[in-house]
Parts: sequence; C-alpha cells; structure tokens
Amino acid sequence: MTDQRTEIFAQHRKTIEGLAYRILGTLAEAHDAVQETYLKWHHADITAIERPRAWLITVCSRIALNQLQSARKQREMYSGEWLPEPFPDEVAMQSDDPAWQTELNNTMSFALLLALEKLSPLERAAFLLHDIFELSFAEIAQVLQKSAVQCRQWATRARKHIRQQGRRFVTTPEMHSALLEGFIAAAQQHDSAKLLTLLAQDVELYSDGGGKVQALAEVMRGAGEVAGFLAGIFSAYRQNGVEICLQPQRFNGSLGVLVFENQQLATAITIETHAGRIQHIYAVRNPDKLSGLH
Repeated sequence: MTDQRTEIFAQHRKTIEGLAYRILGTLAEAHDAVQETYLKWHHADITAIERPRAWLITVCSRIALNQLQSARKQREMYSGEWLPEPFPDEVAMQSDDPAWQTELNNTMSFALLLALEKLSPLERAAFLLHDIFELSFAEIAQVLQKSAVQCRQWATRARKHIRQQGRRFVTTPEMHSALLEGFIAAAQQHDSAKLLTLLAQDVELYSDGGGKVQALAEVMRGAGEVAGFLAGIFSAYRQNGVEICLQPQRFNGSLGVLVFENQQLATAITIETHAGRIQHIYAVRNPDKLSGLH
C-alpha cells in the first residue's frame, strides 16, 4: 500500500506543485504546501478516494489559500515592487510529459502571475482551477466550499480583470529569443539607441530587490527612460570594474537571462513581448528569490 500511495502521489506531484506556485508565487511556499498535502495524503484512506488527482488538488488548494492569507499581509509591507520567484524550467524538465511543459509555457509567465496578484484569493483560485486545471464549477465549489454559481462568478470576474490588464501571455519562441538576444547585446554595449529600437513606447521595467539589494522603488515606464537607465547601469558596471557575465536560462516557461556580477548571481531578467517589441521587463534581484536558479 505504501508503494502504491507513493506512486500515486508522485504521478500528480507536478500538477499540485504548479497549482501551489501559481497561487502563492514563491517556490518555498509552494513546496511547503505540497509537503503538507503529502502528509495529509499519507494519512488518508486512499482506498476510499476514487479520484486521487481531484483529492490532491482540493487539499493542496485549501492549504495554499490558507498560506496566501498571511503571504498577502507580508506583501503589503514588502519593500518596493514585488515579483514572483523565478520557477526554473529544469524543475519542469524532470517530467517527460509534453502536455505539462506546454501548460508551463502558457500559464506561468510573470505577466499572468502579476495579474493574478491583483485578484482576491478566491477569484484567483476559481480562475486557476477552472481555466488552467480544467475542473468543473461543481468540483471547484467543493474545493472552495462555496456554491458553483459563486465560483463561476469569481472565475468570470478574474478572466475579465486579466483581459483588462492587457497582458499577452503567449508569443512565438523565435520572436522572444530574438528580442532577448538583441536586448542583451544592446545592454552589454550600453547602447541606448539600439535599446530604443527594441522597446515598446510604453514599455514597463519592474525591479524587485526586496529591500535587500538596490532596485527601483517603483515601476519605470517609457522607452526613453528605460533605455537610458539600462544603458547607464551597464556603463556603470564597466566604469566600476565589475565583471559581468550574462547567461541565458529558461524559467517561467520562456527564455530569460541571469546576470552575474563578479561571478555572483545578482539578477534574473525575463521579458514579455508584443508586436515585435519588448513590452515588459522583469528583473528579480532579491537574493532570497534567486537561490532556485543557482
């Protein structure tokens, strides 16, 4: 029975890990939720559980939502802009399931996670469980212990809000890679003119230092300001004799870049593109959020 119990849990672990991460936005909290789910699964009478996936999703959702309540209070006091912790694709690559990889690529972008952050916990859960994990509203009602009608309303409200955010979650990998490569080259050469050709006029730059390292205090907007700022940063690296190494790496479903300062990982950058330009730049500098990328 123990082997069967472990095997069943392992079969669905990636699903509930992805669910917990999308709800919470950090790997550590997601791992805690998965571990607590496992403990409950370990003590459950699995012979009475007809649909293990649904049972695990239900339990993990409730645990993650409970954690989210305290996490949101902490984020209200967060220093500067809050960004999700990068989710390394190597975690996903451990799975041979191509469907899981496609799900990761389309639904773990920083853009979507930030849009979810604006929702109430129940709106977020209803949207994720229905639109991403394909549960019926009757099933979601059991998870959230609310009526199916109410769950449908939450999901609809969440979907409308995400559309209003104007976020585009899917772009061609070829366009994304080409823009990222151009961005890296222009930044290294601190070429603000070249950067201007890559950035959308209303580009936004997000920087998360968590109060532990230097970062922007708020979102920077506008192609001219962002291009000048980035060119200045890389020019300062050279003037101050800081050795810089930029290493491409996939995380959150797309190609990003890791910036090493004197051989120490300092920043993880990912971009969102639209209409052949870079629309959003996300720079995670909080060292607590970079450990999973080492």
